[in-house]
Amino acid sequence: MFETSETITHISKALVGAQADVGVALKNQENAHFKSQYADLPAVLEVATPALAKHGLALVQCPGDGEGTLTLTTLLIHESGEWMLLPPASMPLQAQTAHGYGSATSYLRRYTTQACLKISVGLSDDDDANEASAQAPKASARKKKAKAAFKIPILVVPDADEAELDKALADLSTAILECEADGGVEARHVKLARTVVEKRGKPARKGQTPLDRVTGATTFLAKLLAEK
Repeated sequence: MFETSETITHISKALVGAQADVGVALKNQENAHFKSQYADLPAVLEVATPALAKHGLALVQCPGDGEGTLTLTTLLIHESGEWMLLPPASMPLQAQTAHGYGSATSYLRRYTTQACLKISVGLSDDDDANEASAQAPKASARKKKAKAAFKIPILVVPDADEAELDKALADLSTAILECEADGGVEARHVKLARTVVEKRGKPARKGQTPLDRVTGATTFLAKLLAEK
């Protein structure tokens, strides 16, 4: 539920000014499998913080957790003492590890800040308009599906670095969401990829590590999307 202080005269005026002054967050990171770019949390805060400060505003974002889920409560406060409490945002944890919690927290902070200040994301100066128009629809689809990310069971994987495997599993989860949003990839391929995620790459074939199996599944889905 959206809540506010008893009066919002000052904070409303300040928020209008901040949204008018906020810049465009430049895409500074790349999804290795889909060759698409996105603006990370520092890039979003780089344009948000000056606009907030100029108008006497600040964002307070506090993470919390449930069973396999991370939540984020965002409070917008004004120097007058007025405030607005945004509805909590939440998403399933891809892995119940420090890396998993950190990634989910950054993700929620990034998108709630963008939503609060209406921050748009643009390409860097060395990208052309053709690439922008080609990537924008896919990026939009990923945002709509992002909250459906999978909870990845924690198993011991002796033959792969856990942090690297977690990242690969996150990439595969994104690929699955991309396929579901596209709707043109056969359901059997998506179902198989889900199984790979749920089992963290096990069982792998002889001579193949769980990490190899996860990255192979991601590459296969990317290829299917590219061939459409």
